[in-house]
Amino acid sequence: MVYLLEPKPYTWIRSPGLPSELLDKQVHGVTLAHEDVPAETTVKGRVALPDICHANDGLLFVSERARAALEELVPGRVAFFPLNLKASENLLVGRGFFLFDVLPRAQLIDWDLSLTAPRIVRPADGRESRALKAGIADPSVKFKAVRPETPPIWREADLDRPTVNFFASKKHVFLRDETWEALNARFSGQLVARKLGY
Repeated sequence: MVYLLEPKPYTWIRSPGLPSELLDKQVHGVTLAHEDVPAETTVKGRVALPDICHANDGLLFVSERARAALEELVPGRVAFFPLNLKASENLLVGRGFFLFDVLPRAQLIDWDLSLTAPRIVRPADGRESRALKAGIADPSVKFKAVRPETPPIWREADLDRPTVNFFASKKHVFLRDETWEALNARFSGQLVARKLGY
């Protein structure tokens, strides 16, 4: 099965102010660098941050404890960037947080079975470009079966055909079944159990 790495919703008073350029890079699959992360960002909330969470724009970040778990479960597959969160101690409870970038790419969306719509933006060669018509968790989105070579964690790659480019947002992080189960066991109650369709 394929799982979406989706933290349970957190109610912010003030969400991390991460630049739109950072989100744009993640959507297009540009590898992040230290200079992409803001020097400081202010956050406000009422209770301690979970170990795996996301800002209102969907950018994922993790605590030191979650970083250690990911480094153990998927070694060498995730890059971490310290996130300087300016927040009250009751929010941080002595923990550091990291923005992260998932390095492997895989192509598991079944574009032949999923509903698509044309994109305004086309590839440089002028071919048609299409994207998913609905959100990634919509039942109309179908995935191919996980294969032995599928990474334990990945961001989706585009599919290029001679006359059309199928564009997938690289913002979403996907996990193999066993990877999600292991992460969920360590951070019980922090993740949404969202299996994606076959």
